[in-house]
Amino acid sequence: MNKLALLLLLGLIATSCTSHRVKKIVKSSHLAEYASGILIQEVESKKVVFQYHADHYFMPASNAKLVTFLEANRILKDSIPTYRYLETPDTLYFWGTGDPSLGHPDIKGDALFKKLASSTDKVLVLADSDKYVRPLGSGWAWDDYMDSYSAEVSLLPMYNNQVRVTMKNGSISVFPEYFTSQVNYGQSIFHKRDRNSNQFEVPLLRDGENLFVIPFLTSTKQTADLLNYEIKVPILTQPRPYDNRSKLVYAGKVDSLFVPMLQDSDNQIAEQLLYLIAAKRNWEGPTRKIIEKLTKEDSLLLPLKWVDGSGLSRYNLMRPKDLVAILLQLRKEVGEERLFKLLPESGRTGTIRRMVPDESRSRFYAKSGSFDNTYNLSGFYRNAKGKMYVFSIMGNLAKKSTVGIQMDALWILNALN
Repeated sequence: MNKLALLLLLGLIATSCTSHRVKKIVKSSHLAEYASGILIQEVESKKVVFQYHADHYFMPASNAKLVTFLEANRILKDSIPTYRYLETPDTLYFWGTGDPSLGHPDIKGDALFKKLASSTDKVLVLADSDKYVRPLGSGWAWDDYMDSYSAEVSLLPMYNNQVRVTMKNGSISVFPEYFTSQVNYGQSIFHKRDRNSNQFEVPLLRDGENLFVIPFLTSTKQTADLLNYEIKVPILTQPRPYDNRSKLVYAGKVDSLFVPMLQDSDNQIAEQLLYLIAAKRNWEGPTRKIIEKLTKEDSLLLPLKWVDGSGLSRYNLMRPKDLVAILLQLRKEVGEERLFKLLPESGRTGTIRRMVPDESRSRFYAKSGSFDNTYNLSGFYRNAKGKMYVFSIMGNLAKKSTVGIQMDALWILNALN
């Protein structure tokens, strides 16, 4: 037997042993008790180590952000299209692009603030139209509107479209300050927002430090009021189409958006990335139209039922084989080094920082996705010997906690050591 044949044989034996271990773990897990699908394959050889319902459709939850990431990275390149404007002798017309960095408490984008503040000799006109955006996505849970993960989508988001109320030893501070007069103490132990207005309630807590993050209702008029408060200059509103003479301004790097979207699973940023894509392509929203156009351009998206950018929609449907294909394409286009810096890392960063492989030298870089009764994990696993696997483990409709499904996924990955 020559050396090459021997190496091939040893590789087949190793793959067979790994497949057997994974199969044994899956059989002893609770996966059969709920809707689940798995695909694990070696990256270099492309050999399938294990598959189970890999061609069945499941709700991906935040695994859908991998699709948004692929398209945004491909189209936006490295810079954020932050606003569009047209100047006449006496007026500055401007349009939002969906850039979520403006006034964001962590990203702190300020390019539009600076432009408007330097143009106070002109009439300032916000030219956006609310008809090109849907604040809440199709298939989102209706009663999530008060929760931080369900911030609204808008053409010119500000402050992550959220109010942050900090209580420290009985004193209260509100960011942005614009909303201070609209925040009151309530009788409940939970925060509240009126369904149809920006009136907020928080519990009165006198001890320690507490933070309440509450989405606010968005509209072009609300955006104009916030801009007026920020730069102390009147902002008029007058919906009008993009003018061909208008200029698209870039500010900031897209990785500053990708990191919170992937590692913290920021839904609002994920949704806004689709509008940034639209701005770059001179498309109009809402989200459904943007996704339809992207799907026509990329055959990789054709098998998906892709409804929103974040995965909040229960209407999204994807298969383990689809997510593995997306991951391999990301590795090709983004590059492994940058990709692994952006994705959460097991035991270290993001939503999988508490997931630690049994073998201390092993690592995985993956996007998690969850809501009630659902947990999915898709990414790359590098074992202690340096062998790389790409995987997607999807668990839906489980009558158990997401932590329980998460542990099933981790046990399966441990079999790759």
